[in-house]
Amino acid sequence: MTPDEIKAAIKNLTVQERRNVALYILDLEKEHVQNTIGPQLTEEAEAIAKVVQEAIGKLKKFVNKG
Repeated sequence: MTPDEIKAAIKNLTVQERRNVALYILDLEKEHVQNTIGPQLTEEAEAIAKVVQEAIGKLKKFVNKG
């Protein structure tokens, strides 16, 4: 089925059926984001946390020496 055929089929649905299709598409997109972007964001957040912890440790050493 082509995208134009899908669009035509959706156009012929009732309002509630179109909303259900829209919710289904949103769920698919949410799942895609969770599976692809989510793990990457987690890794990046962990890397940032590590850098911040190291910076705080260096700052503490500097302050304690002074």
